[in-house]
Amino acid sequence: MKKSVLFLVVLAVLGMASCESDSPGDIDGMGDNTEALKVKEPFEMPEGIYILGDITGRENGGLKSTQLKSTYSTTATYPCYGSGEWVRLQLTLLNTRSYRRTVYFQKGLVWRCQSGGSQHGLQCQTTWICLEPNSRRTVNIDLYCANLGIPSPDELSKYEILGVTSSPTLWKLLNLIGWRKINYEMFYSNLGLKAGEAGPTYEEIIERVQTVVHNLTDRGIDITEDDIAFFQSIPELSPEDIPPVDENSQYPEYFAEFMTIGK
Repeated sequence: MKKSVLFLVVLAVLGMASCESDSPGDIDGMGDNTEALKVKEPFEMPEGIYILGDITGRENGGLKSTQLKSTYSTTATYPCYGSGEWVRLQLTLLNTRSYRRTVYFQKGLVWRCQSGGSQHGLQCQTTWICLEPNSRRTVNIDLYCANLGIPSPDELSKYEILGVTSSPTLWKLLNLIGWRKINYEMFYSNLGLKAGEAGPTYEEIIERVQTVVHNLTDRGIDITEDDIAFFQSIPELSPEDIPPVDENSQYPEYFAEFMTIGK
């Protein structure tokens, strides 16, 4: 009897492990895999902060490097955060508290397209956005495309923030990125490119990250030694620029952001 119970337990554990495993080109909900997207933890907004209305797509279409400066200039309607080229989303945040707050969109978040038949979005680096007391703010978020053969979002596409991906394959990439500077706001401010930056340009970074993401989600190609060398050449954030976490792995209620455009 004991042996039978032990056998069943082993089978259950192996079954769970097989459900949680994936491989390049076979990630649930990504590429041409039609299974439901899987997350290891859902996303929850901080208490007292809300998303007003829908999260919608914004036509982007793949910016050329010569377009970046004008697109993100101080005359832009809304500031842009995050990293990516093919999935741009817009959302409005409301802070109902009488003090400044920060919303953190953590690395690994999956932004699921609910309607419009557009690509799902993958967030490859944490981005954080500050809100003044009792205020609302509309922003754009750039993400990486997780479905190569599906159209980019437009204003008719509706999205939800599903949660942090549980894919071990994608976490190989996310852990490799770590706290490296890949977000737009880590490169540009209202004065243009930050001085003294070394390593690849923002344009080179988003092109390589998107290629690797598509390799993992669609093409069945694993991360290469050349990819690893490229990511290791990207500078890391200084410790003082990284939001600290407490003993419960919680970020502070307020932490200054990089971006100053559109304030």
